[in-house]
Amino acid sequence: MKKVLHIFAAMLTSSFAIAQEEETAVSPATTFAGSADAYYKYDFAKQMNGLTSFTNSQDSFELGMASIEASHTFGKASVFVDLGFGKRAGEFSYNETTDKDINAKFLIKQLYFTYQISDEFKVIAGSFGTHIGYELVDAVDNKNYSMSYAFSYGPFFNTGIKAQYTSGKFTAMLGITNPTDFKSAMDAGTKQKTYVGQIGYIGETGSAYLNFTTGSGNPAFDDNKTQFDFVASKTITDAFSLGFNATYAKTKNDFDSELDGDWFSVVGYASYAFKPSLSLAYRAEYFDGKDAIGLGTLDGSSVFANTISLNYKVGKLTIIPELRYDAASEDIFLDTDSAPAGGSFFGLLATTYSF
Repeated sequence: MKKVLHIFAAMLTSSFAIAQEEETAVSPATTFAGSADAYYKYDFAKQMNGLTSFTNSQDSFELGMASIEASHTFGKASVFVDLGFGKRAGEFSYNETTDKDINAKFLIKQLYFTYQISDEFKVIAGSFGTHIGYELVDAVDNKNYSMSYAFSYGPFFNTGIKAQYTSGKFTAMLGITNPTDFKSAMDAGTKQKTYVGQIGYIGETGSAYLNFTTGSGNPAFDDNKTQFDFVASKTITDAFSLGFNATYAKTKNDFDSELDGDWFSVVGYASYAFKPSLSLAYRAEYFDGKDAIGLGTLDGSSVFANTISLNYKVGKLTIIPELRYDAASEDIFLDTDSAPAGGSFFGLLATTYSF
């Protein structure tokens, strides 16, 4: 009888062990990641001349954003959570913050669920960063610390549902979302929707994407926005790579055609790595807002912006000294006497860290 009990106990223990191994195999642990950034900026005109996102300061040490990401996959389903804290996160989620509390709370940058129907086809629902443009909101993902005009005046994120199909080197996406940059249609105060789409090619040394978005752009002012966007990147050698972004946006007012406008931007990127820890990045952008309405100071002006950034890596830390000069067709900046000027020149020193 004791032998029978011992055999039964051994079988039971083995069953538990196998079950635990199987459970471990199909239920991986949650993966965590994150990043942080900060910078000091000095405008040589001693003015706050910044007209692009995230660096509108002068002679001040600034905290950018701390991000915490978590992801988990179980079978065909997965979830991704991206939380941001700081001024950069607040500006990214500008419809959810005010100047008073922009630095004071955590914000959901992204939160989306994915169901992999097949190896080629998946559905994504939630709030996700825009597919428009070359640059990304997290500083660690860009070689230039300051942002382009194309990024700053394009969409930041969408909240809704999209389907993505991938076959070999080709990919296609189509979706429907709340009004652009609104996590809730209730906050937007409208039932209008935004439609998003993308066709892409991903090769061994380069990629190209044709992007599209149309729908409610600013419900409070009855504006609708349609934007076409092309992004490409190419690795020339192990040390040298190029990037390109061309985007065109048209806004249309539901009730007054005199409030219709459009703008476009062409941006080129070049990066050269002297060694794995040291690289130089150059960005040249022509932004044309001569027929734009709703861009504030940029309405009626064009800007040619040049940015050069050195990236020095020490482990996970990247130090970025940067110089930028923007030349405008109109006097949209200020000089040292606070008089209108056609140019802006500043330098900054930024640090980013990923973990």
